Amino acid sequence: MSFAVVTDSLAGLPLEEVASRGLVVIPLSYYMNGEEHTCQAPEEYDSAAFFRAMKQRVEVKTSMIPPQRFAEYWEPLLQSDLDILFLSASSGISSSYQSASIAARQLEESYPERKIRVVDTLSSTLGEGLLVLRAFALREKGMSLDETADTILSLRPYIAHYFTVDDLLYISRGGRVSGAKALLGTVLGIKPLLKGDEHGHIVMNGKVRGRAASIKALAEKFDKIARYPGDQTVFIAHGDCRQDAETLAKLIQEKNPPKKIIITPFDPTNGAHAGPGSLAIFFEGDEHARQH
Repeated sequence: MSFAVVTDSLAGLPLEEVASRGLVVIPLSYYMNGEEHTCQAPEEYDSAAFFRAMKQRVEVKTSMIPPQRFAEYWEPLLQSDLDILFLSASSGISSSYQSASIAARQLEESYPERKIRVVDTLSSTLGEGLLVLRAFALREKGMSLDETADTILSLRPYIAHYFTVDDLLYISRGGRVSGAKALLGTVLGIKPLLKGDEHGHIVMNGKVRGRAASIKALAEKFDKIARYPGDQTVFIAHGDCRQDAETLAKLIQEKNPPKKIIITPFDPTNGAHAGPGSLAIFFEGDEHARQH
């Protein structure tokens, strides 16, 4: 192994996926009632209690990850004569890429013989996680750090992110829709469909009436644009709505069953913005995955 694969906790990968590969995860901070917490995998926090607290209007905030935190995790790897491939959450929604780039420039001065590649995945949550897992597979095939990084860059347009939320007010707080529209949608039972676009931003992709329709719409996205569905792993993330996630998995299995479906709670940092009842699907789509 000539280089280490590192990511941030926004990738949201389950602990099993992290531990089995020796993945290094740099945790982002989140705050509940002003108290700082960190989490490297969804199993490391009580997701049910977290989303229950959000429903009770407990204040939950996130913050920029400082460059120094990257250095703390990277230096032991560099001292072990390892180069680093860091896959960051989308620069369109997170400061992770910016802070990592600053840290990389600083450390390259101290370790001129080592290489650090920082890649903006233009993804988050398990869309980012899918690219992290692909990086491990490429490394196992014998690809170099640069070959792996360049391949990941070429795969970014194919990683599909689709999700819906149960309460538009949380999306409103993140600046996605106006407060008035959010309140109206909540009262009328309108459920937005959102996606990650080609620039790594979260944008509206449509709306339906009712929860059942929104879950069906997510399954239809997979049916329409998944490429090689039988050969890929699909991730489903949820904000303390496991039953809805299992319903979505069942719908996906009915038409074009993938090789594997992994269901996991949202990591707390993404969950803080998506809110309780949020539901998302991540998979490899066709060349229009970011435009649909």
